[in-house]
Amino acid sequence: MKPPFPYFGGKHRAASIVWSALGDPSGYVEPFAGSAAVLLARPAFDGRRVETINDLDGWLVNMWRAIQHAPEMVARHATGPVVEIDYHARLAWLQERRSDGLVSWLEGDPEAFDAKAAGWWLYVTACGIGDPWGRGPWRIIDGRLQDTRALPHLGDAGRGVNRALPHLGDAGKGVEQYLIRLSQRLHRVRITCGSWARVVKPSVVRAGAGGDGSRAIFLDPPYATSGDLYAATSDGTDVAVEVRDWCVTAPADLRVILCGYDDEHDSLLDVGWVKREGKSGGGAGYSTNAANGRRERLWLSPSCIGVTSRQSSIFDHIDDEVSA
Repeated sequence: MKPPFPYFGGKHRAASIVWSALGDPSGYVEPFAGSAAVLLARPAFDGRRVETINDLDGWLVNMWRAIQHAPEMVARHATGPVVEIDYHARLAWLQERRSDGLVSWLEGDPEAFDAKAAGWWLYVTACGIGDPWGRGPWRIIDGRLQDTRALPHLGDAGRGVNRALPHLGDAGKGVEQYLIRLSQRLHRVRITCGSWARVVKPSVVRAGAGGDGSRAIFLDPPYATSGDLYAATSDGTDVAVEVRDWCVTAPADLRVILCGYDDEHDSLLDVGWVKREGKSGGGAGYSTNAANGRRERLWLSPSCIGVTSRQSSIFDHIDDEVSA
């Protein structure tokens, strides 16, 4: 399945490469879930697997949980025409409630969710130009929207959720049917909200069921250009650096894939990792620089399937498929 919304640095086009390297792990973790494009592109399997996705963004996690538990309610609030005043009002409503309390609520109850907020989050994400979630002057003062500068997407006869979701041209299936399918896919997925470091601990990564007995982690720290919540920690440390340092000390039997740009994680090559080069992003996204896709890289840990000492291109796999 494809994600229901565009997202910075989404790895849908790299998913086939990722799963070729990870196989059919009994336990799988995405500490920076975002659009969960890689999870949703996992090849079909029989039986049960233990899958965990996590993100620090409370409204994003709320959206995934609400789809998991109440897809019809989410669809009801997500659908509708592109109306500028609705877009601004819903964006402001969400931003005013984005706080530490939101994350604490989601951390404190693994089944907590707000279906209306999830639907409105999808609506804003589908209707907006670029990334609407960065810092901005969206405020509600005395019940009135003040100093709003973001604009909804008004081209193409109004995209909206009804135009943006990729499934709508498939035999007339609507938003609700699509979200129900997503709900079914997420039925047994563990969805957490918090720091990435929480879900790479042994208590999480060692959980598993079925599959080939391996454990896998897909690490995709958000890019600094996305207006995300991870660009740096409170003490100024680059999160991508912290993630790379963890990779060096990760258990040798874990199948780990780390995403990044250019040569930023090449120090891992000295400890047996390999790098794959080529465009790993793609699909619906927000990048303003088309060249960025060509700068994206995947670093694969020694336990990944097919890892060799040579640096190989993402397009090697595509060429093999064409030849076959």
